[in-house]
Amino acid sequence: MAYFEGQLKRADTEPGEEHTGYVLETEIDMSAIQDVDELLGDQIAVTGDVEIVDFPERGKILVFKATSVAVLEEEDEEDQEDEELTST
Repeated sequence: MAYFEGQLKRADTEPGEEHTGYVLETEIDMSAIQDVDELLGDQIAVTGDVEIVDFPERGKILVFKATSVAVLEEEDEEDQEDEELTST
């Protein structure tokens, strides 16, 4: 079982969206990933390990250390509109 620590936030979702309604923010170490700036703003899937890092000023912090990242493909707007029409 994994232990996560972070700031719990209510997710900004629309009624009927598939979501638990909550988000737990976790710090991610992306030092092993090349060209990270190109991934900013993308929907990504990340694999790696959970570690506790002892920072000099912040102390011990739970960090997800990424070992690989994949950009998830976004659906075309037309596909999303068709899906919305069929789900109502």
